[in-house]
Amino acid sequence: MTTFIHTAFAKVRTIPDGLLVLTARLGIAAYFLRAGQTKVDGFELTSGARYLFAEEYKVPLLPPDVAAWMAVGAEHIFPMLLVLGLATRLSALGLLGMTAVIQLFVYPASWPDHLLWTAALLLIAARGPGWLALDTPLCRKLCKPTPKL
Repeated sequence: MTTFIHTAFAKVRTIPDGLLVLTARLGIAAYFLRAGQTKVDGFELTSGARYLFAEEYKVPLLPPDVAAWMAVGAEHIFPMLLVLGLATRLSALGLLGMTAVIQLFVYPASWPDHLLWTAALLLIAARGPGWLALDTPLCRKLCKPTPKL
């Protein structure tokens, strides 16, 4: 039995980072995109979204409509970029910032969900987009290699 467990763990350790990051990118993108879609009907905010941002979410320093449109924009643009693997790290950091705002000002009791989102977003930010991403060929063409110290 011990050999089986060691073999299983050894196999799991061979999963490439690119596959882990792709899974995180698609999973977190789907979550945020679905959340954004519930807030709009065509090109208008739903009455439910207007109510939530005015009465329940109450993000400080921003009028409810501005906060709602910022959330809708972030919940549509960043997930699409994550799916494409374009500006991947920047998109992950944007959603990480949004997660922090939600945790601090909107739903502090939902920290287990936010911790899970944070883990996925930090994986993406730390490891990059992986091999199945538009960032990868673009960076090969445009980015200078960083010197090894």
